[in-house]
Parts: sequence; structure tokens; C-alpha cells
Amino acid sequence: MSYKKILVPVDFSDCAVNALKYAISFAKSTEAKLVLLHAYHLPIPVAEAGLNINTNIAEEYISEGTEKMKQLYSRFPELEQLSEPYEIKMSFASDAIVTTAKELKAELIIMGTHGATNVFDELVGSNTLHVIKKSNIPVLAIPINYEQNNVKNILFSYDYQSIKSKQVIQPLIDFALAFAAKVHIMHITDNLAKLHAGAVGEAKLLEGYLKGISHTYHMAEGEHVEGSILEYIKSHPIDIIAVMPRKHTLFERIFQSSVTKQLVHRSNIPLFAFPEGS
Repeated sequence: MSYKKILVPVDFSDCAVNALKYAISFAKSTEAKLVLLHAYHLPIPVAEAGLNINTNIAEEYISEGTEKMKQLYSRFPELEQLSEPYEIKMSFASDAIVTTAKELKAELIIMGTHGATNVFDELVGSNTLHVIKKSNIPVLAIPINYEQNNVKNILFSYDYQSIKSKQVIQPLIDFALAFAAKVHIMHITDNLAKLHAGAVGEAKLLEGYLKGISHTYHMAEGEHVEGSILEYIKSHPIDIIAVMPRKHTLFERIFQSSVTKQLVHRSNIPLFAFPEGS
């Protein structure tokens, strides 16, 4: 699959503008079209006010959003060629993003971490995490200070739970192929000597699914997934961390870990989160 349409939410913060810069570079590399989205919602006291006041305030938000969109297009003139008409919607940001992505049939969402200094530091409870949880397409979260746009090495931390078909990890395959990137598959176990046969079988299946993609396996022993990831990234040129969210497994452990917050704070690495079989 080639990327044809990418949704880029913007709230006009430095974080969102940095993610937009990345999205522009991404679109140039993949020939995808960008759709910028700005979502706003009325403060509760205003929402409870009379209809006329509500309408007037909404019009002000739309006018302000439209003006700021024009400023973005002036700042990044290449958007005229790389994007489709932008959208401004009255809704909570995460709801608007997920709904608009479905309406547009977008293949990817590229967004910054709202107000955060790195991809994990304030991700819990943020719009980004809400979007990742709700979205049925991949989300690429860009830290505010991230400036590179080359994707050569992707770290996929995998728990070796059942992957029943290639379709389950197709988003990862598509992303790797788009950049001819190498995938570093990492499995952490608390006892390498007792690695169960099922995990070995899953590794063999994954080997078949990734045929034609440069990849390596790394198995580490330890009780803390996050610490092992930190050590691996210190010694390898990882450009993207890829995760496949599954409830009550690796994903939640990653996002709730203070160690991983330190990891990405130090390495400033974007996160590619994709749902199973998206």
C-alpha cells in the first residue's frame, strides 16, 4: 500500500507546526496528499449560553482558525501542491481527528504531542494518546524537538503474542517499505533459557511476513521492557519506535513507565502506533 492521504491535526502550537514540517517532508517522499485539520470546542459556560451567543463565539473561532490556517499556508507555500482543502470543525480534538480520518479514508495520522517536550512525557491523558486508542489507522507522533526526516531504522518491540496473519502487521510493513527502512525486532523475556516454543513459532511466522524487508532480531533478558529498550536505543541508530497497542500488554506498560519517558526524552524518537490489522 502506498500512502495517498494523511491527516495532520494542527492547533497552531510549536509542537503542531513541527509535526506539520515532518508531514510535509513525508508527503514529498511518498507523494501523499495532506489534509490539515483544526478542531475547537466552546468553553462550557459559552456552550450553555443562548444560541445567539453560542453562534457568535463559534464564528469567531472559525474566523480565527481560518486566519491561522492562511498563515500556515503562507509560511509553508509547498502546501498548495501537497495538500487538499483544510478543515475546521467544532469538536473535541481527539473525536474530530478520528472521525475526520474515517471520513477522508486517510491511511495515516501525523501529529505532535500536544504541549509536550517529548513523545511520552505528557502523552498519558493527552489528545495523542486518546487518538491512538480510538484510531483504526496508524498514528505517527512527532516530538516537538524532532528535526530529522530520514527513516532508516525502526524498532518494533514485540511481545510474541499470536500474530495470525500478515495483515495484522501490514501497517508496519507498509511504513518500512515506504522508506526502505530496516526493522529491528526486539523481544524481551525474563528467562531466555525457558523461552517457550510458541514464541519461537511466532518468530518464524514473523520472518515470513517480513520477507523482502531488511530486519534483525534481538532478544534480551530482563524483567523491565522499558530498560531493555533504552539500552538498545543507546547503541543502535533507531529513528522510529513502532508499537502495536494491545490492551493490558506491552503498550500500556510502555506508556505508564517512567523509564520509557526518560528513554524518549533522551533520544527524542517519534512513535509509530498501529492497531492490529488496521
